[in-house]
Amino acid sequence: MHATRSTDVLVVGAGPVGLALAVGLARSGANCLVVERDSDFRDRGVRGKGVNPRTLEVFDDLGVVDEIYARGDLNLKIRTYEGSRLVHEVDPAPANLPAPDRPHAGVVLLAQHHTEAVLRDRLAAYGVKVELDTELTGCAQNGDEVIATVHRGHRTEQIRARYLVGCDGGRSTVRKLTGIPFLGETWDEERFLLGSMRIEGLAPEALHIWNHPQLGAGALALVPLRQDDSWAVHASVSPDEQGELPVPSLDEFRRLFAERAGLPGVRLHDLTWASVWRPSVRMVEQYRSGRVFLAGDAAHCHSAAGGQGMNTGIQDAHNLGWKLAAALRGAPDSLLDSYQAERLPVARAVLAATSAQHRALFSGGGARALADQMVNLANTAGADFTGLSVGYRGGPLGRDLDDTTGIRAGDRAPDAPCLTPDGPTRLFDLFRGPHFTLLTFADRAAPVPVPAPLPLLPGLRQATVHDPDGHAHRAYGLTGTPTATVLVRPDGYVALTAGATHPAELTTHLSEFAIGA
Repeated sequence: MHATRSTDVLVVGAGPVGLALAVGLARSGANCLVVERDSDFRDRGVRGKGVNPRTLEVFDDLGVVDEIYARGDLNLKIRTYEGSRLVHEVDPAPANLPAPDRPHAGVVLLAQHHTEAVLRDRLAAYGVKVELDTELTGCAQNGDEVIATVHRGHRTEQIRARYLVGCDGGRSTVRKLTGIPFLGETWDEERFLLGSMRIEGLAPEALHIWNHPQLGAGALALVPLRQDDSWAVHASVSPDEQGELPVPSLDEFRRLFAERAGLPGVRLHDLTWASVWRPSVRMVEQYRSGRVFLAGDAAHCHSAAGGQGMNTGIQDAHNLGWKLAAALRGAPDSLLDSYQAERLPVARAVLAATSAQHRALFSGGGARALADQMVNLANTAGADFTGLSVGYRGGPLGRDLDDTTGIRAGDRAPDAPCLTPDGPTRLFDLFRGPHFTLLTFADRAAPVPVPAPLPLLPGLRQATVHDPDGHAHRAYGLTGTPTATVLVRPDGYVALTAGATHPAELTTHLSEFAIGA
């Protein structure tokens, strides 16, 4: 006999993507269950270490960014070598200074299990706990719900959910059960040994990189994870004459270090995790099958160049979460279709950029090129690995009523210090939460009148921005003192821009976003 439970959203997978989605749902008041097939919250290895600026903004919105900073390291120095000789050191901090419109700059290095722990704590504050040792084995759906079959310990259970989201990685069970093809290729000619261990005799205030293809030596990168008093080690390897790959053991890591680095006085020990990894470049052609959705590696996977896997997945989750919450309140189904319309092109661009960067770095770019990439995230081989330029212009959710503002619907909504009647604040403080925000730019403290019916948008926050230093006007592309309104979505992207529009016309366009009223 199957035990049966019901929920609004079943999230399969408790990595960073699933947890970020669940936090967004829970803070919106949606009921959700998060299931994870693993039996404990173990260290998942050395992947997903770099938290980029846009993901830091997502974490700011979710209320966890301070803890991420507290646990991680921001803008560590990067040292590159030829054998035992240090040839270059670069400090990313000067190229990644915060600015009024982007308060989070550079990359925070933090082992993935710490990011997960921070998100789990936030989720627990909403009364939701991850259910471990719970594996999805079946999935069926009708017009109203998804019926998921899970094995939990020695029991079989059915969970009825309005929606199900697969955040269960590149080998996604959800994707397989829904029959969505995962198209692409695996680069079988390339292999990397990954390991987590302790290292003595090496400065933990920097990353250390060897990569000189022209010298016939493979790549080696040592990344300090100071919160764990450990190091992540990445080493490219090739098969031997018999076609065999080296075993990822402590002895093998020591051999590779001696061969490629040879730094005196350095000792590798206490290997706690190791794996062999090969790049796989794949993505789905649809993010949705009825009431089932995919996010993160379940929908796209690619080279680790640029550190985009976890970041892209978390941004998938942030896009989908508020839309699912709105659908649960009665928003039209077309809103959920916008998830694929907005995020699939982003994934396609990330795959192209990371593949090009991988080829450049490991076919002759060398350690110096890798260091430059890690410093200049916004201008790396034509790609923006900060995530700050990602947007949805021309997408189904954007409206520009005129050209008063330089910012356009679909763009990321920038931050700015400003004043409200209650005192100094930031735009990000006004945006934080599951609501829409209607910004009013005016030459005096009077909101642009928007007649009933409001609340067209449940929880709409309307704010008159006092901008004595002009930061908000510059960030939103306003010159002089025009009257303008900008509607910001719950995920921090612009939905609507308008100038001195007649209030009735503005209300008409606002009603197009009256989701779940």
